[in-house]
Amino acid sequence: MCVTIYASSYDKILTINITLMHKLLSKRFKGILPLGFAMIISLMILTSLVAVSQIKQRADTILSSIQQHSINNKQLRNMSHAETSRSTILVSMVETNDSFLLDELFFDLNAQTTKFNAAREILMMQEMNSTLKEMLEQQRKLSLIYEPLLNEIYSLLLDKKKIPASDLIIQQILPRQKAVLDLFKDMADFQYDIETEANLESKNNNHQVLTNVIIFDITSIIISIFLTRFILRKQKEQDKKLAYLASTDILTELPNRSNLISNITHHITNNPVRPFAVIFFDIDYFKSINDNYGHEVGDEILKEFANKINWFIKPQDVLSRFGGDEFVLLLRSIRSEQEAIDLVTKLSNELDTAITINENEIFMSASIGASLYPQDGNDAKTLLTNADIAMYSAKQLGRNCFQFFSKQTSDRLEKEHAMCHALHSVLKNGNKDNQLCLQYQPLLNIKSGDTTECEALLRWKNHKGESIPADEFIPLAEKTNLIEKLNLFVIDEACKQQSIWQQSKNINMRININLSGNKIIFSKLLKRFIENVNHYNLNPNLFGIELTERTIHEVSKDTIKDLEQMREKGVKISIDDFGTGYSSLSYLKKLPITTLKIDKEFIVGLPDDKADHALVKAIITLGHSLNLDVVAEGVETYEQFAFLKKYSCDIAQGFYYHRPLPGNKISYLQLAA
Repeated sequence: MCVTIYASSYDKILTINITLMHKLLSKRFKGILPLGFAMIISLMILTSLVAVSQIKQRADTILSSIQQHSINNKQLRNMSHAETSRSTILVSMVETNDSFLLDELFFDLNAQTTKFNAAREILMMQEMNSTLKEMLEQQRKLSLIYEPLLNEIYSLLLDKKKIPASDLIIQQILPRQKAVLDLFKDMADFQYDIETEANLESKNNNHQVLTNVIIFDITSIIISIFLTRFILRKQKEQDKKLAYLASTDILTELPNRSNLISNITHHITNNPVRPFAVIFFDIDYFKSINDNYGHEVGDEILKEFANKINWFIKPQDVLSRFGGDEFVLLLRSIRSEQEAIDLVTKLSNELDTAITINENEIFMSASIGASLYPQDGNDAKTLLTNADIAMYSAKQLGRNCFQFFSKQTSDRLEKEHAMCHALHSVLKNGNKDNQLCLQYQPLLNIKSGDTTECEALLRWKNHKGESIPADEFIPLAEKTNLIEKLNLFVIDEACKQQSIWQQSKNINMRININLSGNKIIFSKLLKRFIENVNHYNLNPNLFGIELTERTIHEVSKDTIKDLEQMREKGVKISIDDFGTGYSSLSYLKKLPITTLKIDKEFIVGLPDDKADHALVKAIITLGHSLNLDVVAEGVETYEQFAFLKKYSCDIAQGFYYHRPLPGNKISYLQLAA
């Protein structure tokens, strides 16, 4: 059996996950700090860029406004100049007596009027506020009053009527032109005031933007300081939490496997000459408790189990949950091996108890193994391994007991482990080197002397040519999943051999096949048997199936139906090693049994041993009363054979009649059909 040295895969994965989580979170916190500073610096740069952008935008707006005001002022100057020129021309027109000059002056007057109107049109297309627009409207109304009078003045001057023309200019036109010129001056002053106010507002806004940037930068620095302190504090808290998770079992709040190993190593380093013990606990049948009552009840069992141990140990001792249903106690308070034995004895008795959870009374016990420092190891790994070996030895002794590590136990388990590995390799490689084979032991009909059946026996000769006894490797296979593969191998080989015999047409011998395993495995084995019988086109009555008493406890209702159908087709159904297992007469009624096989343990003492005498006679009587054939195994002497014949045993099997033979040797026997 392969010994479990470390905790279950789940606990290994949990430890790995916690370690990875610690690394990832540490990296995360370490990364958050520079990331936070980078974000703050980025925000400060972004804010500065936004501020510069706002200042530039405002400067562009002011520049655009200045440019606009410059255009407006230029047109106002053009209009003012044109209006002034028109006033001067009108005065010159009154003063001249030359008709040709008068025409030229009137032409100049019209030209200035055109310049005035052109400037006004340009000004009207520019952006202006409502006040400027109102002023231009006033100018338009004034101009509408005196513009028609210009032609009238020209006509009067042509008629040499200077006095009426002069009066019209002085009284009607010049005052209105002056009003227009004053209006232009007001418009220019108003635009200057707007520019001045805009510049002042821009300066104030720029100052405010810069102030806001400074405030934001200072605030960012303050926030970064507090953020740094917050992150560092959270990182310390997270480190403590992860350290707790990495070293503690969450369910029981006990130290976990890695914490235990650290404790053992630390104790050895600091106290190299002081003895201590490592006690390995495994809760018996814990899987059945989980399956029958649920994992919540299982969790309560684990906590109660831990509490009971903690009640007995001293403060300097350390109990840890190793994984699954396994606990390990670092016993530092002892001074001698006897103290360890006394405490383990008390713990074993205390843990053998019943507890009530959710109104369910659950019986609890533990298999316990112990190793001692320094004689059983001088490091944590060796001590834990040897304590685990001792615990497994306690399980093999029937559970609910304790064992201290010994070299003999270690050697035996190491041998079993090597055997397990070698057998697994043979089966995995498909028995290519023929280490496994079947031999067939004939069975003698005591009344007729005929041999019409044999038992298929599995034999194993390893790569060194050494024969491995079946009573060593088969029980080992039954404790592992190898028993299923071994059974499948036996079924395949037995059916193949029967096919060869049938083709030779000179052998008509039933082959009895041993099958063992739980209900799931057993169902697969029967299915494989039926497939092989059909594949080789064999008659089912050429086979028998032998069930151990351990196996019949695993037979389901569906399997019983399959066995009944097989019996109807002529398959012989036997209970092997009858009387050595969990005998129950009810199975003789429930199962379609045809044969009882008396174990050789009861034959060896015949005919002298009174107990064997009585038991064998009783089994024969029981079998015949139920109309069953009775086979005696392990018949090795004439006296044993004579006793069986005297009490009407039907069939004998053993070295007295014949040893097991290879399949190709069976034809040499004198067989009767």
